Amino acid sequence: MWFLPFGYIITAKYTYSLLEFLCSGGTILEWWNEQRMWLYKRTSSYLFAFIDTVLKILGLSNMKFVITTKVTDEDVSQRYDKGIMEFGVSSPMFTILTWLSLMNLIGFVAMLTKLMSVEDGEKRRMLEKLGLQILLCGALILINFPLYEAIFLRKDKGKMPSSVTMKATFIAFCTCTLFMSFGGFAMG
Repeated sequence: MWFLPFGYIITAKYTYSLLEFLCSGGTILEWWNEQRMWLYKRTSSYLFAFIDTVLKILGLSNMKFVITTKVTDEDVSQRYDKGIMEFGVSSPMFTILTWLSLMNLIGFVAMLTKLMSVEDGEKRRMLEKLGLQILLCGALILINFPLYEAIFLRKDKGKMPSSVTMKATFIAFCTCTLFMSFGGFAMG
């Protein structure tokens, strides 16, 4: 029952946000991409800002903000018009996003595999304990679909750079190995 008030607040917030976005001339896909960008900014750029602030306080960093020119070609404009997200540059922020999305995908697949391999009574018990986590994990996979598409499916210049994918995959492999050595993926 404790989930009901939170569910109502979340539903009301996103419904209002969507209606406001549609009334101002946006589309559902543009709104959905805005929600993704909100999550991506809070996941990556805020982490880097926090680290930079701590390093500045300790006197170990003197980063400066520099405005750079942005070059846009016809392909980028066409992808933008179609609502396709652009990942074509190598960035530490994309490495973090890719690593986290891969960890989420690996965890979701491991959880589904475990659920399929247990008896019905055990499956019911697991679903009672982990139902909301499974729902959240599935929602994050849905939110990150353009990221997975950029990693695995896209062939255009807006796909995730191979260097980012390789770094994130290596970090995800190390993280999974570390969790498995401590029994982190064991359910039950």
